[in-house]
Amino acid sequence: MAATESSMHAKLGDSALLRPVSDVMQSQLLRCSQHEPLGIALATMQKHSVGSILVDCDDGSTGILTRTDLIERIILPRLELDCTVDKVMSHPIKSLPLESSLLDAMQAMMRWRLRHLPITSGGSIIGLVSEHDLMRQHRNRPDRLMVSIDRAQDEAALILAGQQAANIARQLHREGLGALHIAKMMSLLNDALTRRAIELIVRSEDQHGLPDKPWAWLALGSEARAEQTMVTDQDNAFVVGDESLVPRFLDIAMKVNHLLDRMGFPLCQGGVMAMHEDWCMSLERWITQAQSWLKSPNPRAILKAQIALDFRWVAGDRLLVESLEKGFSTIFAQRSADQLQSAARQSFLRTMLSDLLERGVQAVPAEWQLSLYRMIGGARTKHLCQRDIKLHGTALIVDAVRFLVLSKLSSGQWMPHGTVERLQWLERNHIMSKDEASALIEAFEALTHWRLEKQMAMLAKRSDEHMCASGNRGSDKEMPAPNHINLLALHSNERSHFRAYVQSIAQLRERLRMDFAA
Repeated sequence: MAATESSMHAKLGDSALLRPVSDVMQSQLLRCSQHEPLGIALATMQKHSVGSILVDCDDGSTGILTRTDLIERIILPRLELDCTVDKVMSHPIKSLPLESSLLDAMQAMMRWRLRHLPITSGGSIIGLVSEHDLMRQHRNRPDRLMVSIDRAQDEAALILAGQQAANIARQLHREGLGALHIAKMMSLLNDALTRRAIELIVRSEDQHGLPDKPWAWLALGSEARAEQTMVTDQDNAFVVGDESLVPRFLDIAMKVNHLLDRMGFPLCQGGVMAMHEDWCMSLERWITQAQSWLKSPNPRAILKAQIALDFRWVAGDRLLVESLEKGFSTIFAQRSADQLQSAARQSFLRTMLSDLLERGVQAVPAEWQLSLYRMIGGARTKHLCQRDIKLHGTALIVDAVRFLVLSKLSSGQWMPHGTVERLQWLERNHIMSKDEASALIEAFEALTHWRLEKQMAMLAKRSDEHMCASGNRGSDKEMPAPNHINLLALHSNERSHFRAYVQSIAQLRERLRMDFAA
């Protein structure tokens, strides 16, 4: 059996990045009052050779002063050293709970662009993690690549950063980090690459930048859910605050989409990209479009809704995206007082469910007649033993969970972004039992990890064959499908796991069928 398949369960959760943050955090913390003269606070930091000091404020809250604040907040403004610390400290501060992992800390520092991160327990700061602490734990640091992306000055630098991001994903995989953890890390890097691509495109064509109107770039689909694997393409959209500016943003989007393509993010074959009119609209048109999906739930409307309902802010005005969430909630969430909306909503949900249930779960052979299959062999048998674990696995979980959350939303609510987070939401709201949610999370994580294993092996083989063939691409035709597994290659324990995953998916779909049959 191939090593990529046999190691699926062994590798889940083995990465050192999943160690608790308490293993590396600094517990001896320097503190000062918000009234401390700046010069004394800096001298204290220098004396103890540390890069930060916590600031105790009169109202009981905490701020922080770091070495990275020196240039921007002290030297360039030419502040006197006798001014008080509260004039330059960061406040309020970002923090993580003690239960967090090193991976959580790294992702938080990337997301918030921090070099020092306080750790809390019981509402109090009990430790601090710095980028230096993380550097000692991990050589290929995604947070350092994030800095390189932010500083990229041209297309070549961004293309190189995109290649480095892919290399980091491979390294994290070799270190045993699970597929969903890798996907979340990569989504942070992909977001940064996209933001910088937009900035460079705008800078190159217009020194005045974008129009002085709100706009936002959205990730859609698996990127919005932070669930992308290695073999994927672009899914994105623009929402703008002024209808008259849509042509300008379409032009910008076309350049951004093609730049992202050169950076290693292929153009979407289905055209789900911001450079197309269906995916670059004003806020008002997005809302109107969503209303039309609800009122006329034909197959095309259902398909577009399933794509558009998974969206996440990447760049631009966050408030515009919050307005989009509120607008979608008004349309799709339950409003008991509005009978017309309720009737249209039920029709929409039943049509969506019907579409979902048409895509069935491929049954696992009851007796797993593997010895017989091996004896017979042949192309037909091999075909029967192939399973697309995206189409008949992870995608079924994604769609079913999205549907269930959407059907249970109350007015003012919107969906969590990721499938695991949605399952946890269903459990917290007593819509799904802990056992059912846990089984589906396990199935989703394992099947996603399995897909990543297959894709990593496929990409490595493609790279090797490309080098051997000196540019001859004929061997690409023989590449295995990136989301397929061969049932003949499974060991007995993996057959048991796989059967359990298929059963969990089938039970969820049967639950939906029964709950919405009336």
